[in-house]
Amino acid sequence: MNSLTHLTAHATKRVAQRGIAPNDLELIKRIGTEVEGGYLVRQKDFQVLDRELRHLRDQAKRLVGKRVVVDGDTIVTAYHANAGKERWLLRRAERRALVS
Repeated sequence: MNSLTHLTAHATKRVAQRGIAPNDLELIKRIGTEVEGGYLVRQKDFQVLDRELRHLRDQAKRLVGKRVVVDGDTIVTAYHANAGKERWLLRRAERRALVS
């Protein structure tokens, strides 16, 4: 997807007047419906995004505490880390960050 980075002087003025932030323009292009000469975000487009975000949130919640062990680009194993293992892993990560 091409970025909407080039704005005319007119567009810059109108976007500012209408309270549309620069990152809003990218979101409009990403979630909106393509119409003649541009994009339109319909209520239906928002509802689709909302469903996808809820699904992603639920999926992420289900993954809390899961650990994937990797070696390079290979997955070695995966498991649910208990609270003690989680603390141990996080302490080691903090120590490595301090040394680096």
